[in-house]
Amino acid sequence: MNRIVSRAILALVCASLVAAPARAWVPHTATIAAVKTATPPKLDASLSDPAWKSATTFTTFYDFTDHRAAKLATTAYLLYDDKNLYFAVHCEQQGVPIVAAQTVDHAGVANDDHVALNLETSGSGSRVYQFRVNPHGIHDEYSSENARYAPSWQSVTKIFPNGDWNAMMIVPLKDIRSNAGVTSWQVDVARFVAATNDEYTWAYDDTMSNIAASPYWPHLVGLHLAAQDTRPKPHADIYALGAAGADRGVFQNGIGNFENTKARTIGIDATVPITNTLAFVGTLNPDFSNVEQDQTTIAPQEFQRQYNEYRPFFAQGAQYINALPGVNINSADIPFYSPRIGIFDRGFKLEGTQGRAQIGVLNAGGAGFSDSAFGYQVNTSDNSFTYGFTGVNADHTGLRDQMLGGAIATTNPHSGAFVLSKYQFERGTLVDANGQAGDFQVGAGVQNAHTLALLKYEDVGPEYAPVDAYITENDVRGPQFFYQYSGSGRRGIKSYQVLAGADRFVDRSGAAHQSDVFTNVMLMFKNQFMVTYGQSTSELRVYAAPYPFYTGATVVPFNSQSLSVGYRDGTPSPIDASYSWGPFANNDLQRIFLQQPSLSLTHQYGRYGISLALNGNVERALPGSLAPALDSQWYRSVSLTRSFGRNTSVALGLRGINGTGGYAMTGTNLAFSFHERFANLDELYVDYGTPAAASTLNRFIVKYVFHVGGETGT
Repeated sequence: MNRIVSRAILALVCASLVAAPARAWVPHTATIAAVKTATPPKLDASLSDPAWKSATTFTTFYDFTDHRAAKLATTAYLLYDDKNLYFAVHCEQQGVPIVAAQTVDHAGVANDDHVALNLETSGSGSRVYQFRVNPHGIHDEYSSENARYAPSWQSVTKIFPNGDWNAMMIVPLKDIRSNAGVTSWQVDVARFVAATNDEYTWAYDDTMSNIAASPYWPHLVGLHLAAQDTRPKPHADIYALGAAGADRGVFQNGIGNFENTKARTIGIDATVPITNTLAFVGTLNPDFSNVEQDQTTIAPQEFQRQYNEYRPFFAQGAQYINALPGVNINSADIPFYSPRIGIFDRGFKLEGTQGRAQIGVLNAGGAGFSDSAFGYQVNTSDNSFTYGFTGVNADHTGLRDQMLGGAIATTNPHSGAFVLSKYQFERGTLVDANGQAGDFQVGAGVQNAHTLALLKYEDVGPEYAPVDAYITENDVRGPQFFYQYSGSGRRGIKSYQVLAGADRFVDRSGAAHQSDVFTNVMLMFKNQFMVTYGQSTSELRVYAAPYPFYTGATVVPFNSQSLSVGYRDGTPSPIDASYSWGPFANNDLQRIFLQQPSLSLTHQYGRYGISLALNGNVERALPGSLAPALDSQWYRSVSLTRSFGRNTSVALGLRGINGTGGYAMTGTNLAFSFHERFANLDELYVDYGTPAAASTLNRFIVKYVFHVGGETGT
């Protein structure tokens, strides 16, 4: 539960309500002039080209991890012309070993030493790009608009005998959505040093909760951009697929279940830009054959499990649909939760920005349903005021369900104090009492680089349960509190973090429906060890017949203490072990004492990688429980990867789950995958089985994706 708390709080607060700074290392109010070059520099990591002498220059970096000036010097340079951005950097690293294990482009270099060019091109925090490169020249990229953003761009590097290294990037402007004419962007340069686990940033403010918070980035002004240079080109991915084997018709829906359905042999995903910042997205016969990550877990859940979306249609512009600002403590509230839409046949979407407005509209349909959703959000130029609206209409055979919502949020740009309010309501076939089908939230708090404090009141009616939404629990109303402090240590301690929170919700009968108290302490040492202790005490009241009857009440515990030790976390070779224990409730809501040991490690050997994991659930019945006296379930997995150049990889995974004392289906699963991305952006997949199935699927798939037009994900 503590992991859920920290991740949900940090992700949602930073994404929706990033406070403006009180004072700055490099002030976010600062402006730096963009430099347009008539003669672009050569793609050369020696950085000897004379063009760099006139470039916009970035120096004086801040160590966000240690909260002090960066020990290793970094100097970066930026130029542009009508076609490209040119970025170069010199990293001093003498005496600190270089860590760089990734060998495949577009696969992620977050755990390697790397340098990142960060850009926000909308002026309202809604369109963020990141381009990263490690010391061996392997690169990846990120767009807040599309989880599948993977355009072609260039990077080269050079490592010097003393350990310093240089990098240079060339990024085409047509791969970056931006307003045309004379405009400004927000910009930051970040650097990660894996051996010391330090994050460096050129921009820093005291109210900056993480270096990815774009409102704290200074402005790059005076960009002269022609519309034809910055508008992405229309593009399409047309796939052709063949399946063989006894299980050739078994595929996964959106929420983890496998179904027997006819394999689709051809389909298309297409994007057509309407303006520089708005695009039409469509899909016909969307592909659901590839599951890119195994989301299976045997870990217990107090509430329903939440899945990550991986399908291209829903991944593109997803944040424009769920447009309401908000914060969640130990909970989740997603108005349009796309994994609820399982296998669908067609979809269309309008997504992007217009001025400071973010816009998203979609429709997805299939056998027996046609679901629509929209989102609209507006931010002021300094992100001090935000308002938004969202709505979802689920039209199913024999069922109509509508949800509408709105929210406002304001942030003091000097103190970091914020206030927000949100209301959503549901109407339709499933709602009998309109007054009991709402979700109201109001909260206030303050955040800065060290502290996040929040008070919140929430009231979710017992009939609020939209068909296409994800909510943790309804029929709850009451207060919540959260406090977190992060600091830098002394002597052998590098950094530390403490947090505490509590809530108490009653239902419409007046009884305590859910109550939680949780604390967590984390210590990170300079020798790359990390120790975390947490505890969570939670009680949940469940009914045989809930609202409006409230009969057959039972109060069940979901309590735990946990101790975890990590070594080299944040690097390519982490080792983590944990143990948690405490009274809990099993799938049948019977009281048990639950113990959970866990061990995982990953290591890279050149182009080979190996990952091992062992997780266990051991359940013992508590007095008066109808659970088995002793039960257990164990999860074991091993995966091997091999890269062949910067665009080709092979993966082999073996996973086994045995025992009934857990939360997953048992079985042994073997899966194999081959992926190659070609220079023309076509892609080839060859798969046996899938890593997400409970047991091995005797299913062999060959899929070829023909890419036409502009860059992938733009």
